[in-house]
Amino acid sequence: MVVRAWRTLVDLMCIRRDWSRARGQLAAMTERELQDFGMTRSEIAYELKKPVRWK
Repeated sequence: MVVRAWRTLVDLMCIRRDWSRARGQLAAMTERELQDFGMTRSEIAYELKKPVRWK
């Protein structure tokens, strides 16, 4: 039981780290790069405000 709880905690920390990294990359993109993805700055701002969710 304890091992499972620790594993869940580690998994959650890894997911949060990955999301944090992706959000940082989105925030650092130029307008041209965003256009290539078909996204606007406001869509990025919306995504950055979303909470990180567990599976």
